[in-house]
Amino acid sequence: MKTLLANARIMDVHSKYHGETLDILVEDGIISAVGKGLESKKVIDLEGKVVTPAFFDFFAHFNEPGLEHKENLTSGIKSALFGGFSDVCLIPNTHPVIDSKSDVGFIRGRSTAGVELHVIAAVSEGCLGENLTEILDLEDAGAVAFSDGLSPIWNTELLLKALQYVQKFDGLIINRPKDVHLSQFTHMHEGVMSTSLGLKGEPGISEEIAIKRDLDILKYAGGRLHFSHLSTARGVELIKAAKKKGLQVTADVAVHQLLYTEEDLIDYDSNLKSDPPFRSERDRKALIKGLKEGIIDAIISSHQPQDPESKELEFDLASPGLMSLPTVYSDLLALQDELPLEIAVQRLTSGPRAILGLPEVKVEEGSTAKLAVFDPYQVWEFSAKHNPSRSNNAPKYGQQLTGKCFGVYNQGTFFQNK
Repeated sequence: MKTLLANARIMDVHSKYHGETLDILVEDGIISAVGKGLESKKVIDLEGKVVTPAFFDFFAHFNEPGLEHKENLTSGIKSALFGGFSDVCLIPNTHPVIDSKSDVGFIRGRSTAGVELHVIAAVSEGCLGENLTEILDLEDAGAVAFSDGLSPIWNTELLLKALQYVQKFDGLIINRPKDVHLSQFTHMHEGVMSTSLGLKGEPGISEEIAIKRDLDILKYAGGRLHFSHLSTARGVELIKAAKKKGLQVTADVAVHQLLYTEEDLIDYDSNLKSDPPFRSERDRKALIKGLKEGIIDAIISSHQPQDPESKELEFDLASPGLMSLPTVYSDLLALQDELPLEIAVQRLTSGPRAILGLPEVKVEEGSTAKLAVFDPYQVWEFSAKHNPSRSNNAPKYGQQLTGKCFGVYNQGTFFQNK
């Protein structure tokens, strides 16, 4: 089966065709030719649209098994395709927790309909931070990395042992850097705004202390460590210094941390309650600078659907988390004056793949055809008509947005969004 993606404006900084408008011929799931005047019986005209390597999400929560009323694997996959993603890493915080070989097999077996699901298995049994999981068995079952997901690895002995275990197969440990005591019972960033709003705030040192501690353990134990959900300027500085010292450390940032600050909580909108919390404008700018300089390796959706019973509450009672997969591209467009779109796309494509040691996907001949097509000019309303998720806990829900994914080519098929 041949498919011709005609008149595609290519955005891929790793491709020799970056910035050009060309035809892309795909044959049996492989890009067989890129050029002008190519022919095929099946033609999809992409005039005015942009083609990139399909997005790769390093952190998302699809809630199955156990919390399917918020999201399930089917709706999560639809949300990923709607957002331009061909690959998604799922965190282990389900019920039960993904901490056994059968759990990993269950998730991997659902990698259908255009999206490949990658399993981040639990580091500790039940994500409780007490007993180490059977890491070697989980890796053998197909887990791509190990983390307690939404929960920080608070147990220093467990973190040290985990880093030692994964060295047997060059594995990766992912941690959420926050001190469990400094962040306890908090609802937003600690500062003038938290005092003004009467909410208990989490200080930035909660993240910074955790990063310092984990870097010391990494230096002692060896291995590879990834920090997820950076939120502070100091955190970026610590990662930069660690990389200069030669430590095998990488980091990511959630897309919404680049958009919002503590000032946006003035109306107590529970859809803006996030963990880590939105911090100062200085922190936000430092995160963007960290992406530009390559200190932060990846952008994640941090897709965390919540039901109305968890969000339509007083701010201090609401659960944290934003439903974000469907709007990542429009978010990047909104940021392009500060963060060049080419860099943002790289941090959502080759960045995550490099962290996991997966083959690079490029818009070039011979590459696997994992492609996303975006319309940067389409104006659409993010509403029930255009929301494949089971939840709607997004601050931009009900608003007019600019920029939408037209479709994803993956697994030999073009999945066109409506």
